[in-house]
Amino acid sequence: MRERGTPVEIWTMGIKAVLLSYVAIQSYESVDLISTWYMLSILIYLCLNISIHIVKKASSKSIVLLLAMLAIAVSSSYIHPLFMLLLPLNIYELFAIYLRKHGLIVLLMLAPLVLISQYAQSILVTYGLVALLSFLYNLLLHTYISRMTDLRADLENRHEHIQQLTKSLNENKEYIRQSDYTIKLEERNRLSQEIHDKIGHSMTGALIQMEASKRLFTSNPDKSAELLQNAIHISKDGIETIRLVLKNMKPPTEQLGINRMKLFIDEFSAKQTVRTSLTHEGNVDSMTPIQWKVIQENTQEALTNAMKYSNATVVSIHIQVLRTLIKVEVSDNGQGAQKVIKGLGIIGMEERAASVNGTIIVDGSRGFSVTTLIPHG
Repeated sequence: MRERGTPVEIWTMGIKAVLLSYVAIQSYESVDLISTWYMLSILIYLCLNISIHIVKKASSKSIVLLLAMLAIAVSSSYIHPLFMLLLPLNIYELFAIYLRKHGLIVLLMLAPLVLISQYAQSILVTYGLVALLSFLYNLLLHTYISRMTDLRADLENRHEHIQQLTKSLNENKEYIRQSDYTIKLEERNRLSQEIHDKIGHSMTGALIQMEASKRLFTSNPDKSAELLQNAIHISKDGIETIRLVLKNMKPPTEQLGINRMKLFIDEFSAKQTVRTSLTHEGNVDSMTPIQWKVIQENTQEALTNAMKYSNATVVSIHIQVLRTLIKVEVSDNGQGAQKVIKGLGIIGMEERAASVNGTIIVDGSRGFSVTTLIPHG
């Protein structure tokens, strides 16, 4: 029983202590004089049963248990029959090492009733009750420990799974951070190059014209005025270039948020025969660009899967922005699936949702639906 752990041993020793106390009290009342042999038998029982929980090898444990059973049999024969009540627990401990059939073990625990019926009928019923209660105690304890072991293993597996998800989430966050940083660097580089190539050249030309106009201001006023006018035209062109650059930096309205989603759905409907609808509720303008990116990519994947596998004629997309949650459901009226098998598409959607602390719910009971849930607010 070593593999069961220290708590089991403590409980077993406690039960033995209760039984020994009962035997000692009952036999003390019926013995006229407490002899040295009486005390010695109790001490021998204590020593042997403590040794059971000290030895590690099954063979050594079996020897100690056999000695304990022999000591109990001798004590019950020569000192007091009540010592037989200590026998059932030792019988269970011995045969539980080698046997797995509980029915056979309980029969072995009740076997001493044959001997008791011959010389100690007064404790016959008591022994049978103690044997059955001892068996039930060990059976319940065995079941409890097995469940605790299973729960502990399940908890460890869940903990390991959480660690893996946390690691994956951190990697996704780092990837998003690096991607965002790279995009910013690329945009800054493009903007710097465009300002240098267009605006810088224009401003340099205007400055040269104004310098020349300044030198000819007194000697040739007409030429100075012409050069100054050219500088004004060049400056106006430069200002218009700045305005166009700034305008191009800002994405058009149709490329942002819900408008971009509508454009995507319209393009999808134009290419496919399936009828597609988009509805939304709540403050969709409060959603961040990265949330829109995840939602659009998951919606695109869900629509692709619907076209490949569902044989649907209608697909609906519903975006709902709540106080603390964004819910996006893509559902169709196709054939569905009783058992959903996660392929690369669904796994990809789960990973994208996890990158923003979200999750995916897939249901194939009525048609097929993919729901993306993202924390919000």
